[in-house]
Amino acid sequence: MTLSTNIEATMGCRITSVETTFANFVKLIDERQRIADAHHQASEARMDRIEAMLAEIRAEIRSLRSTIIVTAISSVLAAVLGISATNAALYANMRATFETGKETAVFQAQVVKLAEETIALAKKMEAEKKK
Repeated sequence: MTLSTNIEATMGCRITSVETTFANFVKLIDERQRIADAHHQASEARMDRIEAMLAEIRAEIRSLRSTIIVTAISSVLAAVLGISATNAALYANMRATFETGKETAVFQAQVVKLAEETIALAKKMEAEKKK
């Protein structure tokens, strides 16, 4: 064998080794790309689920917000109507008490008048007895 044949054989072995190494590198890169794609798809699926959950939470918050508003309005109306009812009851009670007081004053005046008449009759009867 000659030197040039020996160099050609060595170069051929080196080229084959580089090609094999390059092929293995390409396989490794392809495998890593496949794994990265799988991770990316899993991440996309997770993001889609998170977006769906956020949309659901937003809908529930809107529903909760309207429930809170309705409850607040109902509470205010109940308080206003309760205060109005208490005020009306108090007014009616005070008016009834006033009317009762007026009637009592009339009855007292009648009792005083009857007492005066009775005293006058009693004096008249005493005066007639003395005669």
